[in-house]
Amino acid sequence: MIDALSDIFKLIKLKSCVYFQRDFHVPWAMKIEGTGFAHYHVVTRGHCVVEVDQHVHRCSVGDVIFFPRSKSHVLADQAGRQAISGSEVMTSFEGNDPYFNEGKEFARIICGHYEYKSGIPHPLISELPDFVHIKSLDILPDARISSILPLLMAELSNNEAGSSSIVERYAEILLIQILRSYAGRKPQRPEFLNALCDQRLIRAVNRIHRDYALPLGLNDLAQEAALSRSAFAQRFKETTGIAPIEYLAKWRMLTASDLLKTTDLPVSHVCEKVGYDSDISFARAFKREFGITPSSYRREV
Repeated sequence: MIDALSDIFKLIKLKSCVYFQRDFHVPWAMKIEGTGFAHYHVVTRGHCVVEVDQHVHRCSVGDVIFFPRSKSHVLADQAGRQAISGSEVMTSFEGNDPYFNEGKEFARIICGHYEYKSGIPHPLISELPDFVHIKSLDILPDARISSILPLLMAELSNNEAGSSSIVERYAEILLIQILRSYAGRKPQRPEFLNALCDQRLIRAVNRIHRDYALPLGLNDLAQEAALSRSAFAQRFKETTGIAPIEYLAKWRMLTASDLLKTTDLPVSHVCEKVGYDSDISFARAFKREFGITPSSYRREV
């Protein structure tokens, strides 16, 4: 059975990393620079603020903060603090004189990042906003998120064998739940994520992911969604911001780029595997998507 969201995560090769769960004692401020990773934070005790693009967002216990594209930001106990770089703060945690280690009031925060190891630009990630804030009031009714957070917190306090691997898996599950929660809050926004929550459109997306190597057309996908051709095309475009045949072409190209990176298959074989019967048409489509030919792409990676 094809699961589109899991399929996408496999393609982008998601890998999680948890830096720490630490107590930040007042006064404190830490600046996270753009590193190329998707940063996230979970407030597990107390409260803090997040400053991003000169806007201040107040966060309370249970809030989850996610930056899908490594946006620079500041975490602090209050706005306007002079912030210390995150790398410097993390270095201090390894020594005997860690930053923000004294004071009566404190916030406890989990910090980490997600890495899209393949670098493949799927709309699921590229169309998300720079900053996603899931508040505890939104999380509490969702048992899937509210149950994974205690498990993550408990494992971070556990030094038993295999703990790091368990923490990474929990963090990956957390991201999936973040995306599900975000989709539920923004049902009218034209983002690809919304198609994964539409019972008709998800069938068409799954068909694309399963049969992209076959000569699929708009009629095939509309039939899969149990909609007329025109109704399906309109609904898909309005929901995702991309036409269904355009997404089919994009998925073929993303899959081709992964094959070029991870296998030694000749370009002509990659062409066949993603549904093209002409090397020339495949090369043209690939160049439209990535700006270079398949052979040049393989040499660069």
